[in-house]
Amino acid sequence: MIDAIATKIAVKIKEANPEETASVEVMKFALFGIIHNTLTFATALVVGLFLGQLYETLVAAFGFMILRFVSGGYHFKTPLSCLLFSSFVFVAIPFVPLNTTWFWIINVLTLALVLIFAPSNIKEHIRVSEKFFPVFKVISTILVIISFFLHNEIVTLAFFIQSVTLITFRREVKKA
Repeated sequence: MIDAIATKIAVKIKEANPEETASVEVMKFALFGIIHNTLTFATALVVGLFLGQLYETLVAAFGFMILRFVSGGYHFKTPLSCLLFSSFVFVAIPFVPLNTTWFWIINVLTLALVLIFAPSNIKEHIRVSEKFFPVFKVISTILVIISFFLHNEIVTLAFFIQSVTLITFRREVKKA
Protein backbone atom coordinates (compact mmCIF):
# COMPACT_ATOMS: atom_id res chain seq x y z
CA MET A 1 0.00 0.00 0.00
CA ILE A 2 2.70 2.50 1.00
CA ASP A 3 4.76 1.41 -1.98
CA ALA A 4 1.87 2.12 -4.36
CA ILE A 5 1.24 5.55 -2.85
CA ALA A 6 4.95 6.45 -2.99
CA THR A 7 5.10 5.32 -6.62
CA LYS A 8 2.06 7.37 -7.63
CA ILE A 9 3.42 10.50 -5.95
CA ALA A 10 6.89 10.02 -7.46
CA VAL A 11 5.43 9.57 -10.94
CA LYS A 12 3.28 12.71 -10.55
CA ILE A 13 6.28 14.74 -9.38
CA LYS A 14 8.36 13.46 -12.30
CA GLU A 15 5.58 14.28 -14.78
CA ALA A 16 5.22 17.78 -13.33
CA ASN A 17 8.93 18.57 -13.64
CA PRO A 18 10.89 15.91 -15.56
CA GLU A 19 14.01 18.03 -16.02
CA GLU A 20 14.74 19.05 -12.44
CA THR A 21 13.68 16.00 -10.43
CA ALA A 22 15.44 12.82 -9.45
CA SER A 23 14.48 9.50 -10.97
CA VAL A 24 11.13 7.98 -10.07
CA GLU A 25 12.94 5.18 -8.18
CA VAL A 26 14.96 7.61 -6.06
CA MET A 27 11.91 9.71 -5.22
CA LYS A 28 9.83 6.59 -4.54
CA PHE A 29 12.47 5.35 -2.06
CA ALA A 30 12.52 8.68 -0.20
CA LEU A 31 8.73 9.04 -0.24
CA PHE A 32 8.29 5.49 1.04
CA GLY A 33 10.40 6.30 4.11
CA ILE A 34 8.61 9.57 4.75
CA ILE A 35 5.13 8.05 4.40
CA HIS A 36 5.98 4.98 6.46
CA ASN A 37 7.53 6.95 9.30
CA THR A 38 4.68 9.46 9.28
CA LEU A 39 2.07 6.68 9.46
CA THR A 40 3.91 4.95 12.30
CA PHE A 41 4.30 8.17 14.24
CA ALA A 42 0.67 9.24 13.62
CA THR A 43 -0.70 5.82 14.62
CA ALA A 44 1.20 5.90 17.89
CA LEU A 45 0.16 9.47 18.65
CA VAL A 46 -3.53 8.80 17.96
CA VAL A 47 -3.51 5.75 20.24
CA GLY A 48 -1.50 7.68 22.83
CA LEU A 49 -4.06 10.48 22.70
CA PHE A 50 -6.95 8.06 23.26
CA LEU A 51 -5.10 6.50 26.19
CA GLY A 52 -4.36 9.89 27.76
CA GLN A 53 -0.62 9.56 27.17
CA LEU A 54 -0.04 11.81 24.15
CA TYR A 55 3.00 13.68 25.49
CA GLU A 56 4.54 10.53 26.92
CA THR A 57 4.02 8.66 23.64
CA LEU A 58 5.63 11.54 21.78
CA VAL A 59 8.66 11.40 24.09
CA ALA A 60 8.93 7.61 23.63
CA ALA A 61 8.69 7.86 19.84
CA PHE A 62 11.17 10.72 19.63
CA GLY A 63 13.64 9.01 21.97
CA PHE A 64 13.46 5.73 20.07
CA MET A 65 13.77 7.38 16.66
CA ILE A 66 16.66 9.71 17.50
CA LEU A 67 18.78 6.84 18.81
CA ARG A 68 17.73 4.63 15.89
CA PHE A 69 18.77 7.29 13.40
CA VAL A 70 22.41 7.08 14.51
CA SER A 71 22.61 3.51 15.78
CA GLY A 72 20.62 1.53 13.19
CA GLY A 73 19.02 -1.74 14.20
CA TYR A 74 16.88 -4.63 13.06
CA HIS A 75 14.47 -4.09 10.18
CA PHE A 76 11.27 -6.10 9.87
CA LYS A 77 10.57 -7.92 6.62
CA THR A 78 7.36 -5.96 5.99
CA PRO A 79 6.44 -2.31 6.56
CA LEU A 80 3.23 -3.37 8.32
CA SER A 81 5.20 -5.40 10.89
CA CYS A 82 7.41 -2.40 11.54
CA LEU A 83 4.45 -0.03 11.83
CA LEU A 84 2.62 -2.30 14.29
CA PHE A 85 5.66 -3.09 16.42
CA SER A 86 6.92 0.51 16.56
CA SER A 87 3.48 1.95 17.31
CA PHE A 88 2.94 -0.62 20.06
CA VAL A 89 6.33 0.13 21.62
CA PHE A 90 5.81 3.91 21.53
CA VAL A 91 2.39 3.56 23.18
CA ALA A 92 3.39 0.90 25.72
CA ILE A 93 6.54 2.56 27.07
CA PRO A 94 4.73 5.24 29.13
CA PHE A 95 2.85 2.51 31.00
CA VAL A 96 5.99 0.72 32.22
CA PRO A 97 7.08 2.02 35.63
CA LEU A 98 10.76 2.00 36.55
CA ASN A 99 12.10 2.22 40.05
CA THR A 100 15.52 3.78 40.62
CA THR A 101 17.35 0.45 40.62
CA TRP A 102 15.86 -0.65 37.32
CA PHE A 103 16.46 2.80 35.83
CA TRP A 104 20.20 2.42 36.43
CA ILE A 105 20.34 -1.24 35.39
CA ILE A 106 18.54 -0.53 32.11
CA ASN A 107 20.72 2.50 31.37
CA VAL A 108 23.90 0.50 31.94
CA LEU A 109 22.61 -2.34 29.74
CA THR A 110 21.67 0.16 27.04
CA LEU A 111 25.12 1.73 27.18
CA ALA A 112 26.76 -1.71 26.90
CA LEU A 113 24.59 -2.70 23.92
CA VAL A 114 25.32 0.57 22.13
CA LEU A 115 29.06 0.27 22.79
CA ILE A 116 29.11 -3.32 21.52
CA PHE A 117 26.70 -3.24 18.58
CA ALA A 118 26.17 0.31 17.27
CA PRO A 119 25.90 1.05 14.47
CA SER A 120 24.10 -2.08 13.39
CA ASN A 121 22.41 -3.03 10.12
CA ILE A 122 22.81 0.51 8.88
CA LYS A 123 24.85 0.00 5.72
CA GLU A 124 21.91 -0.84 3.45
CA HIS A 125 19.62 1.85 4.84
CA ILE A 126 21.61 5.06 4.63
CA ARG A 127 23.90 6.58 2.06
CA VAL A 128 26.80 7.55 4.26
CA SER A 129 30.37 6.33 3.95
CA GLU A 130 31.42 3.63 6.40
CA LYS A 131 34.21 5.91 7.59
CA PHE A 132 31.51 7.82 9.52
CA PHE A 133 30.24 4.73 11.37
CA PRO A 134 32.57 5.32 14.35
CA VAL A 135 31.03 8.80 14.62
CA PHE A 136 27.58 7.17 14.78
CA LYS A 137 28.80 4.96 17.64
CA VAL A 138 30.11 8.02 19.51
CA ILE A 139 26.87 9.95 18.98
CA SER A 140 24.82 6.92 20.09
CA THR A 141 26.97 6.58 23.20
CA ILE A 142 26.64 10.28 24.02
CA LEU A 143 22.85 10.08 23.68
CA VAL A 144 22.71 7.18 26.13
CA ILE A 145 25.02 8.96 28.58
CA ILE A 146 22.78 12.03 28.38
CA SER A 147 19.82 9.81 29.29
CA PHE A 148 21.58 8.98 32.58
CA PHE A 149 21.41 12.67 33.47
CA LEU A 150 17.89 13.27 32.14
CA HIS A 151 16.64 10.62 34.53
CA ASN A 152 13.55 10.17 32.36
CA GLU A 153 12.00 6.69 32.54
CA ILE A 154 10.39 7.01 29.11
CA VAL A 155 13.62 7.99 27.35
CA THR A 156 15.49 5.26 29.23
CA LEU A 157 13.02 2.57 28.11
CA ALA A 158 12.87 3.89 24.53
CA PHE A 159 16.67 3.84 24.31
CA PHE A 160 16.81 0.36 25.83
CA ILE A 161 14.29 -1.14 23.41
CA GLN A 162 16.10 0.52 20.51
CA SER A 163 19.44 -0.80 21.74
CA VAL A 164 18.05 -4.36 21.84
CA THR A 165 17.31 -4.04 18.10
CA LEU A 166 21.05 -3.55 17.55
CA ILE A 167 21.90 -7.10 18.59
CA THR A 168 22.97 -9.21 15.66
CA PHE A 169 23.77 -12.86 15.52
CA ARG A 170 25.83 -13.75 12.49
CA ARG A 171 25.95 -17.35 11.40
CA GLU A 172 29.26 -18.41 10.06
CA VAL A 173 29.15 -20.55 6.97
CA LYS A 174 31.59 -23.44 7.17
CA LYS A 175 33.49 -24.19 4.02
CA ALA A 176 33.57 -27.83 3.01
